[in-house]
Amino acid sequence: MTRLYPLIATIAAVATAGPGLPADFPLAPKLAACTPRVIAQEVICDWHNVDGHAVFTFYMQALPKAGYTILEGAGEIPAQSEQAVIGFKKGGVQGAISITGADLTIQVLYPK
Repeated sequence: MTRLYPLIATIAAVATAGPGLPADFPLAPKLAACTPRVIAQEVICDWHNVDGHAVFTFYMQALPKAGYTILEGAGEIPAQSEQAVIGFKKGGVQGAISITGADLTIQVLYPK
């Protein structure tokens, strides 16, 4: 039988810590705190109806200012349907920001 208490405690801790992202993670203007999906050490936050280009530009500037390293390969294809991805890390935390059209997903993987 699987012991659920540690999983429930982890979900509760993340759910009560604001958007579920690291405390020093910048939140782009107009983004409300998300209700995160938590899978083991991974937190996933989704937003819809965002300005993809504005969000991409914000994170390319804000992440380094907050001490995050942007990983090689970050880029944007501005077209009718915005496409962008940014990989990042800081200490043992790593993750990705992906934008497809007006949908934004931020995934953060915490160390074990």
